[in-house]
Amino acid sequence: MSVDPIFWLLAAIGFVVLEAMTLNLVSIWFAVGSAAALLSCLATGSFRVQAVVFIAVSTLCLLALKPLCARLRKPPTATNGDRALGREAVALTPVSAETTGRVRLDGVDWNARCATPGDTLAPGQSCRVAEIHSTLLIVEPVLTETAAPVAH
Repeated sequence: MSVDPIFWLLAAIGFVVLEAMTLNLVSIWFAVGSAAALLSCLATGSFRVQAVVFIAVSTLCLLALKPLCARLRKPPTATNGDRALGREAVALTPVSAETTGRVRLDGVDWNARCATPGDTLAPGQSCRVAEIHSTLLIVEPVLTETAAPVAH
């Protein structure tokens, strides 16, 4: 059985288009394998040989280049907002889940809301940053322990 070279050419183009749509190194290996199978198609009429070339070249490209690409991919860069998570701030104005107020974190004033409905912060009260939504901090009150009077 002989396969027309157009089949391998269309397969290679299809895999390149798929790769261009995803940009996640999903199908580029198969595009290279299809190109190699196209070359073998020009040399031999055997579909079995072409299929073996396609599979072998695709597998070799995947095994050789995937680890290299993983090392070259840079990890996401932390932003200043990420560093604020879990840190303590001080309320400047009343803050609740329904009403946006202002808090100060490291000398910078932020808009803030409480994470839980019913929680409120009075000016001067400490809170902890639970989430960040753009320029809005979602905060939780910091519960301070007060010493209970000891009964004698």
